Amino acid sequence: MSDAALPVLRTPRLTLRRLTDHDAGAIADGIGNFDVSKWLAVVPYPYTRSDAEAFIETVRRQRKLFWAICDGDGVQGVVGLDDELAYWLARPVWGRGYGFEAAQAAVGHWFADPAAGDLVSGYFEGNTRSGRLLTALGFRFEGRRVRHARSFRQDVVSTRMRLTRDAWEKRRDFDVRTMRLRLRPLGERDAPALAAMAVPEVARNMATIPVGMTRDQAAAYIVASVFQGVPGFRLGIEREGRLIGLIGFGGVPPDVAYFLAPDAWGQGLATEAMSAFLPEVFDRFPIGRVHAEHFEDNPASGAVLRKLGFAETGRGMGTSKARLEPAPVITYAVTRETLRVQP
Repeated sequence: MSDAALPVLRTPRLTLRRLTDHDAGAIADGIGNFDVSKWLAVVPYPYTRSDAEAFIETVRRQRKLFWAICDGDGVQGVVGLDDELAYWLARPVWGRGYGFEAAQAAVGHWFADPAAGDLVSGYFEGNTRSGRLLTALGFRFEGRRVRHARSFRQDVVSTRMRLTRDAWEKRRDFDVRTMRLRLRPLGERDAPALAAMAVPEVARNMATIPVGMTRDQAAAYIVASVFQGVPGFRLGIEREGRLIGLIGFGGVPPDVAYFLAPDAWGQGLATEAMSAFLPEVFDRFPIGRVHAEHFEDNPASGAVLRKLGFAETGRGMGTSKARLEPAPVITYAVTRETLRVQP
């Protein structure tokens, strides 16, 4: 691939665009933090504006595939496909999921070429964040090698990872089946069923569902729920071909929310759905913790969460479109290690 085909890539929160001379200051500031540069093999430390200017000129002259990662505040990092997937983010935006979002967009561009083969990447020993990110994208361990790290001025151990087209394609959809349920992306056809489920006893326990949701409102809700490979989506819970509920996942830090239609309550279906969903999100995204909450007057949801290993983290106030005023909520969290999938 050459940068002749370098498009602007857009994700739910980011714009990935061609590097320009004006980016030199932001790049120098970002890589100039040793917390960033120590994980990059080819950059020196200290890293100066002249280093950034030379990098941008090299990218332009050699027509390399590198994008500036931009949010509403400007350039926050760089992602590239220079023989391998490479990326970095400025230290102040770590923990927002930008790296995964940007890397996924770049990988999608790579595999959009039908002739593109496997993609490789790697990370230095100790950089567990990058290890989780690459694993979540579908990369798999290939081996270890010694690479020279310019910032350390010494050789370090690097883990090499490989992503196949088949592994990438399996990350493009989100469709999970259990003994009784199917968790699947929502579609336009689900609008009538979703609207019918927006009864008071459901809506009052959800933040964003109004009582008496119309079909047009349900259709707009579904459009905003589309799975794009990153947190910030909802799946339908289907039983015997009928939509009986939803599961949503997103936010920073990431949280999960769900509901079932009243005639599906009391049958263990929420536990079954969450037992299938949560391992998938831990596998698909570079996260170590998932949050949840429920209104204090909805103890059944708390029972489900505790059964799955969620531990109470605090109390607060929450809002719902179906409640006239804020109401007390209980907050929870579960980690990869404490998750208890139910049979």
